[in-house]
Amino acid sequence: MPIEAAFFTGFVVLFSASIVLQVYLVYRVKKHRQITGRDPSNTAATHLSPTASFRFGLFHTLFYSYIIIWSLYHIWAGTFSLFLGAGIIIVALMFIRQPIKWLRDHRPVHAKLSIALPIRPRPTKAATPELVMEILGEQSVVDAIKRDLQKTRQIGGKEQWRLGLLAPDMDTYDLSYNQLSRQERLSRGLDSTTMINMADQIPIKRAAILHSTSYFTQPSNILILHGTTQPLIGAYPGWSYFLRSRIPDHEFRNIRDIEVNTDSISARNRNPAFPKFLQEDGFPLKDSYMDGDPLTTERGGTIVIDKGNIRIIYFNYFIQSRLIDDEGNLVYMGLDENFQPSSTWRGISVKPSVSAKLYKCVAYNEYAPIVRYRSFPYASDFMLPILDTPMSDSGWADLFIDTRGKAKLFIAKQKALQEWYEMMEKLRQLFFAELARKDYHLLGLTKDPIHLYEYFCKKQRILDDYFIVADWSLV
Repeated sequence: MPIEAAFFTGFVVLFSASIVLQVYLVYRVKKHRQITGRDPSNTAATHLSPTASFRFGLFHTLFYSYIIIWSLYHIWAGTFSLFLGAGIIIVALMFIRQPIKWLRDHRPVHAKLSIALPIRPRPTKAATPELVMEILGEQSVVDAIKRDLQKTRQIGGKEQWRLGLLAPDMDTYDLSYNQLSRQERLSRGLDSTTMINMADQIPIKRAAILHSTSYFTQPSNILILHGTTQPLIGAYPGWSYFLRSRIPDHEFRNIRDIEVNTDSISARNRNPAFPKFLQEDGFPLKDSYMDGDPLTTERGGTIVIDKGNIRIIYFNYFIQSRLIDDEGNLVYMGLDENFQPSSTWRGISVKPSVSAKLYKCVAYNEYAPIVRYRSFPYASDFMLPILDTPMSDSGWADLFIDTRGKAKLFIAKQKALQEWYEMMEKLRQLFFAELARKDYHLLGLTKDPIHLYEYFCKKQRILDDYFIVADWSLV
């Protein structure tokens, strides 16, 4: 078959398929609304499932890519003038942007692990407060939560764990810089803290990263950034050390039981015990903690309805991370969603985590969320991170479980998307207002128990307008 005939046949086939796909798209939109039970007038409603959006975007990307290649061939063959061919290509490039965006936003996202629970299937498509409490009352659910929370002192072979040190001399986030004129900014100058503030972060003084990621991956190592021990090459801001033994991919090990390989030249004559090794590098860790141990991890899962069946899904949507102050006490801001390479970790975000990857996973697989449960690193009456919020979307519930086994359940009320934005703005203004009272020093807030209590009370009052809050217990 001549190449011209092949191009023409391919064009007819793809164009015909696009017409059929447009009709199918209308059908899928209508069906998805019926399945999700969403009100089409709701601005937050999804009009097409993520799976259908991905397929739709993939097909149209291929279609417009074909048009571009077809036009280039005819320009080369001389059957199209340069002006005509370039015009077709420009139009195709304009139309291909939206399909590519759909591909990027709706690419397949799957949980790393999914466990079916021995619970009677539920025909409902959306969770209610009554269903959330009923599911949490199931013994199989309680047992699963207990098993997960037993791993809060352990790290997995495929997990990265970070420890950051906040120092009183560089713990500021000064909003006033953004309000200065250009001339005032130039006269004021740019120091390292200001530059990190401009990225909406509060700087950390030093960091330790287990299983650090870099261009030269060392899967069984500990990377120390700006430690007090001089590395082999003094000009380097950090140095990587191998662990004595590798943690297998699907196994877990107590963080305090990890040992560093001190046989190498860079670690010779140092204490191999992981906590002591960190202390030697300037991390003011205590030998033991009654509560709020920073050498711990976040543990939890998300209970969902999958075609009527109840499942627990586990998904990597955050990085295991802990922060301490200059006295070695835990500073709990919330989940760390900074997936950038370890060597670029210079500060902590002042924006609350939004669990975007978890949302995408649930939406792509068309799960109906019931409740996300997660560990809380110390005993608390509020069980609220300094920065983070519970899952802020109608249809979700969040369960925080502290070290005593006591828990706080937050069930999101039915609110419009704009109302959730308003809540986040109220919390943002509250946080920065309290930070301003301490001259924008984060540790000034965290080290003042009375001020911190007042802050949590105000935060709780804001959340009460958007969540049904209830006490729960794992024990």
